Amino acid sequence: MATSMSCSRRLVGKFQRSHTLTRHASTVSGTVKIPPESPKFIDIPRAPQEYAYSKPHYKGVLPSPRQIFRPGKTDKSTAEYIAAVTPEPSTTKTYGSQEDKALADWRSRQAAVRRQNLREGLTQLHQRKVRSDQRMAARSLFKQAEHERRIHEPEREDERLTNPSIIQALKRGSTNHLPDPEREARVAKMKARFEAKEAVKAEERRNALHSLYMNARDFIVTEEALNAKVDEVFDHEWFRNYPEHSIWDKEGFPDTVQSMLSESSSGKRGNAQTTSGYIQLTKDRVQRIAEELTGGKM
Repeated sequence: MATSMSCSRRLVGKFQRSHTLTRHASTVSGTVKIPPESPKFIDIPRAPQEYAYSKPHYKGVLPSPRQIFRPGKTDKSTAEYIAAVTPEPSTTKTYGSQEDKALADWRSRQAAVRRQNLREGLTQLHQRKVRSDQRMAARSLFKQAEHERRIHEPEREDERLTNPSIIQALKRGSTNHLPDPEREARVAKMKARFEAKEAVKAEERRNALHSLYMNARDFIVTEEALNAKVDEVFDHEWFRNYPEHSIWDKEGFPDTVQSMLSESSSGKRGNAQTTSGYIQLTKDRVQRIAEELTGGKM
C-alpha cells in the first residue's frame, strides 16, 4: 500500500513538472507596446486605397527595335523577296568518309532551320506591323472624331445655368465693337510714323551700299593685286624704304579725349590752337558738306 501511494505521488509530481515546463507554439503575437510618440498610438481607420502602386522599375534599358519594313524600300513581306533571301541549295556534294557526310548533313539541317526561321520571322513581323498600323490608325481616327465632336457640341445645361450673365456685345464671336471716334486719325498717324521709319532705314541702306561701292576701289579682287600687296608688305627692304618701326610711327598716335575736346572747342570759338588742326577740321567739314550735297560718301 505504501509502495503504491509513493508511486502515485511520483507520477503526479512528474505530470505537474512536465505540464509546467511545456511551452506551446502559437502564431498570435503578444501585447505590442506602442509609445505615445508613435503615429500608430491612436488607431485611425485607413482609406481603402491608401497607396498608389506604380509600375515596377526594371534595371537596364532595352534597345530600340529595328525598323525592318521601311517605307520606300524593298518590300520584305513578298514571296519573291523571301525566296531570294532564303534560297535552297543548288548543288549536292559527295563525301568519302561517313564522318564528313554526317557533319555535312548536320550543317544542312541547321541551314534549313535558319531559312525556316527567317521566313516565319519576316511573315510574322509583317503581320504584327499590319495589326499595329491598323490599331494606330483606328485610335487616331477615334481621337480626331472625338476632338471634332467636343469642339462642335453645344454648351452643357449646367454650364449655361452656372455661367455669369454676359451681355451679347461682349460674348465670344460677337461682331459688335466699342465705338472709337479717333481710330482714323490714330491709324493715319501710325502709318505716317511707320513710313518715316522705313524711309530712314532705306536711306541708311543706300548710304551703306554707296560707302561699300566707294571703298571697293581698295579691295583686292585679283591674284595679281594680291601678289603685289604680299610682295610690298613682306619685302626685305621694308625697313629701308619705310623707317617706321610700328603703325604708330607711320600713322601717328590716336587722338586722346583731351585733344579732341580741344579741337572741338577751338573750332567753335574760331581760334584754332595749331594751323594743322584747323586745316584738318576744315577739310573734314568740307568733305561732310560735299557728301551731303552729292548724297553719298566721298
